[in-house]
Amino acid sequence: MDRKVQAETDRREARRQQADRAKARKELRDKDPWAYAEQERKEEEAQQGNFQLESFVGTLGAEHDRVTIDPIFLALPKAEQERIVKLEGAGAGLPGRKLVVQESLKALEKHWKAEGAKDAEAKLRRNSSFRKQILAEMRGQSPEPEVLPSGTASEADKTMSSLLREYYRLG
Repeated sequence: MDRKVQAETDRREARRQQADRAKARKELRDKDPWAYAEQERKEEEAQQGNFQLESFVGTLGAEHDRVTIDPIFLALPKAEQERIVKLEGAGAGLPGRKLVVQESLKALEKHWKAEGAKDAEAKLRRNSSFRKQILAEMRGQSPEPEVLPSGTASEADKTMSSLLREYYRLG
């Protein structure tokens, strides 16, 4: 009940103040047209300033999204973008923006992990040392040495090949 009484009092007071301002404007217009024109100009400037402020605040959210959220979202594949846009509440207000960023980061992490796995697999397939190690593990053998340095035949090396070479040299 007190609220209704207060609301009615506020309405009556606002109407009274509006009537007082209108009366003062008429008196100023009749008594001092230059001051009245100056007051009109100030009110127009204030309205223009309010309009600019309103348009700035209105575009502030869009500008913020363009700089912060859009680069993350646009880095996703089209299929992921469409999936996120279809989520309930995506992009609506702060909770919707938070949802878009969270889902985008999850999708990017998944995408980057898959790309990293492909890259790692390609590098490991080209690495002969790694391939030999895996092959040895699969066979249950100890790994074979990479490359043995080649050496010259010595007197202690009495293989069949070295013996035949000595025999036919005759010299």
